[in-house]
Amino acid sequence: MRSDLRALIVSILLFLLWGTVLTYPFRIVSDITCQATEAVAGKLGLPAIAFAVLVLLVIMGITCAMLFLGRMENSEAIALSLSLLACIVYIVRVFTSKTFSIESVFVAVVLAGTIILVLLRKTEWTRYIADAFIMALPVCMCYECIMNPLYRLLKTDLYKLSPFITVPQTSIFSKVGNLLGVDLLVWSGFFFIVSILPVIYLSGGRKEGKIKR
Repeated sequence: MRSDLRALIVSILLFLLWGTVLTYPFRIVSDITCQATEAVAGKLGLPAIAFAVLVLLVIMGITCAMLFLGRMENSEAIALSLSLLACIVYIVRVFTSKTFSIESVFVAVVLAGTIILVLLRKTEWTRYIADAFIMALPVCMCYECIMNPLYRLLKTDLYKLSPFITVPQTSIFSKVGNLLGVDLLVWSGFFFIVSILPVIYLSGGRKEGKIKR
């Protein structure tokens, strides 16, 4: 399957199942990446618009970097490293929160299964796993930049389609408001579209994990 089509399919599934436990194993890394980026950017004392744009560009830059590495036969390394990182983060969360449930078992099984598939060198599965971890980042930004402002513009309940499409209560653009009289959705949508273009470009040309010639 073409790498751009695979990335599109994975992104759609992540988007539609974002709030469910089915995608949680692949959201662990994106969650901590976004939270860490926002925390660091927040300490810079930037204006609201500059803060939001910086966070968006950093997240999309990380996505592009991983997609570019995937062009250089590193899909297995990316999938394995992100799976291990997700496992470590999840184990720490479980033990610090002291909560363990059926959902925890499911997440643990999925993460362990991804590591096993990578170690067994199941190439096609490995590519899907790598894309699931990578594309969780732009999907997260889509919810932040598009879904939250859109729901607020339409005055729609943020939890209307929960637990599937779960829209965050706040977004990185929340404090921007209607800057210069332009609606928040226009600002956030514009910057998201601009930043997603290199992601779309780099998602292609990864057939057989090699650089497109």
